[in-house]
Amino acid sequence: MTAQRVAAKDYKRAASVLVEAFYDDPVSLYLCHCSNDKEYRKLLQDMMEYIVYAHIMRGMVLQADDFSGISLWMGPGNNMDDWYSILRSGMWRLNYQLDAEGRHRFFREFLPILHDTKAEILQQRDDSSWYLVYIGILPNKQGKGCFRRLVQPIMDLCNQQNLPIYLESSHPHNRAIYEHFGFRLQKTIFLKRETNHIPLEIMVREADPLLGSNTNPSQPVSTPASPSNHNKSKAISIPIASVY
Repeated sequence: MTAQRVAAKDYKRAASVLVEAFYDDPVSLYLCHCSNDKEYRKLLQDMMEYIVYAHIMRGMVLQADDFSGISLWMGPGNNMDDWYSILRSGMWRLNYQLDAEGRHRFFREFLPILHDTKAEILQQRDDSSWYLVYIGILPNKQGKGCFRRLVQPIMDLCNQQNLPIYLESSHPHNRAIYEHFGFRLQKTIFLKRETNHIPLEIMVREADPLLGSNTNPSQPVSTPASPSNHNKSKAISIPIASVY
């Protein structure tokens, strides 16, 4: 089975998967800062749509098993912080949709600490790394190999090109899953604008050249999609074997 690259026309569907996967996530709740469930679901859906579309534009969005799971990636030297991406993705709307506290949390706390921590951990390799920004599996599809299908093609590429993969995890119980795939804990940071601080575990997977010499993805995955190619999904070959 293969992961598929998500086209721009499917960004809402991809975002909906992330909403279900991250609905009870402490970071999602912290950032949205909503007073009721209806408001929270609407805002989280909008936020995920902006983020997914920005990654379709500047990075890579993969789906597996008919949108059972989604992974969002930024490749070496890419980010979604430029004005074009902010405008096209709709990210600018969050400045009006979030309340004053939510804006402070998202724009003045969350984004800066993620940027600064990644630069601190990777140092001179910051611009030559892959960034796993989000990976989410629908609750009823977990434990069926979807996770591996969403990360294996990038791990294969990084093994071949000797590149690290960086991520933040908002659930400590996920650490064992990431460690199974070669990630190692580097640091824990905290979002601090509530009484109970919200932890984020910073993890990095180093390339394994021995594994890289034995893999040969059938489709290149290092080049981000350009706007003119958004109407096509690209298959990426990954191993069938799975552990979840």
